[in-house]
Amino acid sequence: MTDHRERNMATTRRWFTDGWLGDLTLADETFSDTFATNGIVVGRAGPIRNIENRLAGFPDLTTEIEALLAVDDTVVIRVRWTATHTGTYSGVAPTGKHVDVRVISMWRFLDRKAEENWTIQDQFGLLQQVGIISNDIGGAQVPAPRPPATTEKERSWT
Repeated sequence: MTDHRERNMATTRRWFTDGWLGDLTLADETFSDTFATNGIVVGRAGPIRNIENRLAGFPDLTTEIEALLAVDDTVVIRVRWTATHTGTYSGVAPTGKHVDVRVISMWRFLDRKAEENWTIQDQFGLLQQVGIISNDIGGAQVPAPRPPATTEKERSWT
């Protein structure tokens, strides 16, 4: 693997471990001035605000990198974070509930810094785990009911 891919993976790994746990000084060396997340320019301040908000709500947060790969100037990471909701998070009062959340993020680098990312976090699952959304509401992972059999052959499969 080329040096720039290894370097970009190391930068990404470090942000999702040390940065997510509160080492916000990493933002200066990790993100460009024009860093964009999900198509919105937020600069370095965006990731910092995001981490401050998350750690305010989940101060015992831990992360585990489940997958990490690089292609050209892009790094993709899958992260699992766990924590207890003991502080206010995005306006949601503490519930004391433990959460287990997965995130997939794709970063594009330019001149050794993250220039943009596209991130998907299981926000639906997070909101269910803290009790904001009922567990009775199914997400995309709930299988659709099987349609009724219409032929004799289909009926024999059920």
